[in-house]
Amino acid sequence: MPSARPDVPATASPSPRADASMSLLVDVMAHTLDEAYAERAAQRAGERGGAPVPPPPHPRRRSAMGLLSLVALGVVTGTAVGQVREGQQATTGLRADLAASAEKLTATSDELALRADSLRAEVEAVRDATLGSDADGRALTERLTALGLASGTAPVQGPGIVVTLRDAPDDNDPVAAPGRPGTAPNGRVQDRDLQDVVNSLWAAGAEAIVVDGQRLTARTAIRSAGEAILVDFRPLSSPYEISALGDAENLELEFLDGPSGRRLQTFQSLYGIVFDVRRADSLSLPGAAAPELRAARPLEPS
Repeated sequence: MPSARPDVPATASPSPRADASMSLLVDVMAHTLDEAYAERAAQRAGERGGAPVPPPPHPRRRSAMGLLSLVALGVVTGTAVGQVREGQQATTGLRADLAASAEKLTATSDELALRADSLRAEVEAVRDATLGSDADGRALTERLTALGLASGTAPVQGPGIVVTLRDAPDDNDPVAAPGRPGTAPNGRVQDRDLQDVVNSLWAAGAEAIVVDGQRLTARTAIRSAGEAILVDFRPLSSPYEISALGDAENLELEFLDGPSGRRLQTFQSLYGIVFDVRRADSLSLPGAAAPELRAARPLEPS
């Protein structure tokens, strides 16, 4: 009875394996220890009476161990990535809450400052009207005005210069700073830069100075808190405008030719910090809040 399966010629050969070209690589991966070396090591151990060398692990066992190692590594990596993301989300949320709280407190402070200025103007008007009725009162008013000018609590007006400092443009340096993309740390105006400018203006003969609307007095501090610059405990941001009253021409020449002006020019060429100086025929500077004295007492008349 004829067979349903067709006859295969005797000269036919089976089809080659798909991985025949990779036989060497498969052999290397499947037999990490040379068989002849393993056999010789076993013979030497038997001659010396030692424990026989165990045969190399089966390829399937090695594959299973490798798979388990990869799974364990994946679990550990996934857990670490999840923890990092949770930490980043918590940090971002905390920063957002702090920023919102700071903005709210700043707005409240601005409202209170405007109210204090209004009340201060009313008090001065009542004081001038009361003291202006006689000669002693007018003399006392003049003395209070002189003390207000000296202490920085009285508003002033006159010619002067305006110095403006700005952080480097975002595309000035490819290295991004944390919290301010595209601006390198050296391209940001620092608190010491404002201190340097203010001290140079005082040395050049300035009679009154304001930084972003904050009148400087003997009790005013310029410092940093994180990436923010505080002037009299008030956070400011770029650009920073410093107005100084005095002889405008002399102030400009003394400042630009002084150490601070030359230093800013170097910062501008190296780090991209932008600064500008202009003269003004008339500047109006507000007065600072009256200091709260905790230990001083009026001098008793002798």
